[in-house]
Amino acid sequence: MGRKQLWDQSEVLTSAMRLFRRRGYLGASLRDIEEATGLHPGSLYRVFRSKDGLFRAALDAYNDQVVQGRVQAHLREPADPVAGIRSFFTSTFETGLDPDPGCLLTNTAVESFTVPQAADGVRRGLETIESGFTEALTRARTLGLLPADLDVEVSAAHLLALYQGLLVLVRAGTPASKLHMITDGAMASIDSEKEGQR
Repeated sequence: MGRKQLWDQSEVLTSAMRLFRRRGYLGASLRDIEEATGLHPGSLYRVFRSKDGLFRAALDAYNDQVVQGRVQAHLREPADPVAGIRSFFTSTFETGLDPDPGCLLTNTAVESFTVPQAADGVRRGLETIESGFTEALTRARTLGLLPADLDVEVSAAHLLALYQGLLVLVRAGTPASKLHMITDGAMASIDSEKEGQR
C-alpha cells in the first residue's frame, strides 16, 4: 500500500502560479519552487515529472480558475456588457497590489519564445478571453448598445490586443492614470461605432 499524499495539489498549484507570475518560468529556480510550495523535489517530480510539468499544470490551473473566472465575472454575467468590458480592463490595475505581479498568461506569452512547451496553454487562455469579448459584444449588439452591423469578431480581436498590451504595461509599473487613458481609448473605439449609427 502506497503512502498517503499529505499535501493538497490545488494549494501547490496556487503557490506555483504565484511564483511563476512573479519570476516567470526561466526565473523560477528549483529552490524557489521548493520554498514556494513547501515540497521537496522528489515529491514534485513524482507528481509533475519535471519543472515543465509543474509549469504546464500551473498555467492550466490559472486558465481554469483565474482567466475563466474573470471572463465569467466581467464579460458573461454583467447586465450591461459594455460596462463589463470596461471593468475587465480596469480590474487589472485597480487591484491594490504593490507591485502587481501581472497576468501569468500574458507574462508567459511574452516569454513563450523560450518556453515553447507553454504555447498550448497560452493559446487556450487567449482564446478564452477573445471568446468572452465576442460574447459580450454580441450581447451588447443584441441589446441595442452597439450597432446591429458591428463585426464582433474583428472588435473582439482588437480588444484582445489592447487588453494584452495593457497587461504588459501593468507589469511594467505604468501609472494608473495612463492605464485609465488607454482603457478610455478602448471603450471609445466601441462608443464611436454606436455614435456612427445615430
